[in-house]
Amino acid sequence: MIYNKENFPKISSERNLTVTVIVYMLFGLLFIAILALFIALPLSIQLEHNSRLSTGEIIFNLLYFPLLLWIIWRIFKNYQWQKIKKIILISVDRYGLHHHQFDGTVQSILYKELERSTEAYISDIDRKIGTKYSSGYIFGFRYGLQIPIHFSKPENGMTYIPKNKYHLIGHFLQGVTLFCPNLRISQSVYADYFINPDTFEFNKKAQLITYLMVLIFMIIILLAIDLFLKYSKGFSILF
Repeated sequence: MIYNKENFPKISSERNLTVTVIVYMLFGLLFIAILALFIALPLSIQLEHNSRLSTGEIIFNLLYFPLLLWIIWRIFKNYQWQKIKKIILISVDRYGLHHHQFDGTVQSILYKELERSTEAYISDIDRKIGTKYSSGYIFGFRYGLQIPIHFSKPENGMTYIPKNKYHLIGHFLQGVTLFCPNLRISQSVYADYFINPDTFEFNKKAQLITYLMVLIFMIIILLAIDLFLKYSKGFSILF
């Protein structure tokens, strides 16, 4: 929906409960599996063939397991410290983008603070292409420096996975055009996040079509590789 300066509303991130629960469960199972490995592996080696513990094994246990408990405690304390910095809400309003932290702190990127690009061939609002080590993100300029503008993966992480990330992006871009009309937004930002530059609405259909085309393309590549191996090497990796 297209707004003006007078009726520009505030919208906030919404929790994707199902995906959030699945992610937390997977991390929990992974932690339990790793913990079980560090406990079960040394014990299984020591108790092999029902043999009695030697003096060396007893000394090892007296050193190893307290150290393991200390490491677990340090991980827990670090998690508690990191938790207070995590984002519990992302909101976009007539002033800008706001990250609300668990400890009550709010970190904001205000429209009025955004500046023109300091780099040639880069728009005032542009996007960073993701790599295999990090995901892509939108960025702008403030105080002469390039700053990331996150909508789902802030620096300190979130306590949940938002389901309306693209709506937040579209709303923010519309806010930039309304309150900072002198800033130029790269067309690649609209394209990468499936945002209609005229209405600032998220085009979910275009996203699904794009992902489907990528999936089909990957299947075709795999089939082509499989056929090549089948007729040149005499074996198949798929069939």
